[in-house]
Amino acid sequence: MTSDFKTKKVANARPIVTTEEWIEKKKAEKNDVYSMIDDTASLIVSDPEKLKAFLDTQSRMDRYSAANALLIYRQRPDATQLKSFSDWGEQNVQVQGGESHIKILDPVEYTKNDGTQGVTYNVKKVFDISQTNGKRQAPSVNRDPRQLVAVMLDTAPIEVESVDELPYPNMGAFYNNDKQTLCIKRDIGDSVVLCQCVAQELGHAQLAFDNEAYSRKDTEFQAACIGYMLCKKFGVDTRDFAIDHVPDELKNAEPKAIRDYLSKARAAMSEIYSRVSDELYRQRQKNSQDRER
Repeated sequence: MTSDFKTKKVANARPIVTTEEWIEKKKAEKNDVYSMIDDTASLIVSDPEKLKAFLDTQSRMDRYSAANALLIYRQRPDATQLKSFSDWGEQNVQVQGGESHIKILDPVEYTKNDGTQGVTYNVKKVFDISQTNGKRQAPSVNRDPRQLVAVMLDTAPIEVESVDELPYPNMGAFYNNDKQTLCIKRDIGDSVVLCQCVAQELGHAQLAFDNEAYSRKDTEFQAACIGYMLCKKFGVDTRDFAIDHVPDELKNAEPKAIRDYLSKARAAMSEIYSRVSDELYRQRQKNSQDRER
């Protein structure tokens, strides 16, 4: 009998990673994600069609920050529902073999040395429902533009006034910030055009609420982006929005400034959408109760 034993190598054994190596790996991964955000921000403002495609993604994924929407647009622009591998598994949904994950940023709260709360971001790997065997959500039902206008006006936290003339002849609505009033032109026959105008002007109103230094001239394009996303979410035609030319100041801006611009547009759109969708839900519930009586 011999005591000269040799341990057999385990096939496909993973190399041991030290804590320092793991930290550096995670740091590099996070830096790569931040670089992707900046690169994508500069990319979408270089081409109006890419910007529209991004706005389409952000309008569908409105619960995600502008930074995460940029990541989703870059990796899976048609995404509709994202979950981690384990979260899909908990719903008995399987991710299909060979699918690549999508990297987004996941906020994590932590306690600083001084006892205050801080927020950091970890890279989270998710998959879209189209990458699984799960059943996709039914597409949103297109809204009747005239009904939508009525709800948008009823839920707007500003005065609404009907007028015969507006500062610009081709406009159907105009937000007057001095009076905090949304002026609606009488006898607009095209309900789609009216809906587009109201959505855009509500964008102006929301931007004014969120910024004491609001300037209509400086926010024209931003308000158009907000109106575009709102109409996109509600299934209203978006072809007439004036976003075919990206302003030079946005096109030439640094990535951080572009992200801030997109974040403000997303926040304004989300605030308006929340008011309108809550009221639409309330009306559906009421109609359902009325039918049951």
